[in-house]
Amino acid sequence: MTDFLPAAAARVVRIVLVADLASEIAQELTDKLPQQLRRRVRADVDWRVTARTVPLVADEQLDVSSAADFVRPLLPEGDWEAGVLLTDLPRRAGLRPVSVEVSPADRIALVSLPALGSWRMRRRARRVVADVVGMLTRERADLAPSLEEAGRLESPGAGEPGLERFIVPGLRGHLSLVTGMVRANRPWRLFATLSRALAGVFATAAFGLVNNSTWTLSSGMDVGRLIGASVVSLLALTAWIIIDHELWERPHGSLSRSFSRLYNTVTCVTITSGVLSLYVILFFTLFGVSKLILTPSAFGTVIGQDATVHDYAVLAWFVSSMGMVGGAFGSGLEDDGTVRNAAYGERQRQRWQKLRDEKKVREELESET
Repeated sequence: MTDFLPAAAARVVRIVLVADLASEIAQELTDKLPQQLRRRVRADVDWRVTARTVPLVADEQLDVSSAADFVRPLLPEGDWEAGVLLTDLPRRAGLRPVSVEVSPADRIALVSLPALGSWRMRRRARRVVADVVGMLTRERADLAPSLEEAGRLESPGAGEPGLERFIVPGLRGHLSLVTGMVRANRPWRLFATLSRALAGVFATAAFGLVNNSTWTLSSGMDVGRLIGASVVSLLALTAWIIIDHELWERPHGSLSRSFSRLYNTVTCVTITSGVLSLYVILFFTLFGVSKLILTPSAFGTVIGQDATVHDYAVLAWFVSSMGMVGGAFGSGLEDDGTVRNAAYGERQRQRWQKLRDEKKVREELESET
């Protein structure tokens, strides 16, 4: 670790990026990474960063050795000093989340974005990539034990000489991995493609909002009943989407039991987050609409008292729960492809399809030979 390159030489850092989330981060890294490198590694170096977005056909068993085989053909020979492959694939060593794997001999590193978590993930990614580049270019050999954003340095196992792996230990690591994967799934976009579910939600809510019986029922409900109705309706829509569209993963040949549990956890959190976001939006929409179209005199006559802001809020709360149940029936009319795309994200669906296609081609070639 003592063969340092001349300080005046320009550094050419080739960053090969895959998947949607990594592509977005690539735009920031291309502009901001040189400044980060000057701040965290060396200020007297002309750092040059280029980025490429390429499709990666791989599963969760991808390691830095495989990444090196994938990245090396994409880099111009002799015109780079470090290659960093960013991926949104979750990486684990046993049950411990892996954030970074570095192969100094190949001058290539593999960074798993989900292990960095969801909180300030872009900032964390910039700092981790800058430190990794410092390690690969041997400008900052002392960074190896102090990659605080990436976790703890783990000694390489048998058959892994020369590799450096960073894990995120304990509960923090598991929470970071799950929240990072949920962020990659973009739960706030979940219902953008579920037009029938949205139609069911708003149709049911609209009916309840102008129905006298609903006004009477809501006026007699206490906070405990309202909370219970909310929980039941949210769980009903979440469970209906997962079960009806077969989003629950079971272990199979290429998916271990531990990864199937991880995927199911992420799916539940993603769907629940999306449903909860819809519920909150629906509540405030109904509250505003009820204040606009229901006059205090008409509303008060039905509920037998002067209508207050509290009464309008309770009505919107109760009708929102009714709307979630209607959305459950509406989501059952969606085709499985649409719901799966909303739950898992486009990048996973394309990756799995490519893996299936490649497996089919290999089997056909083997049968012919």
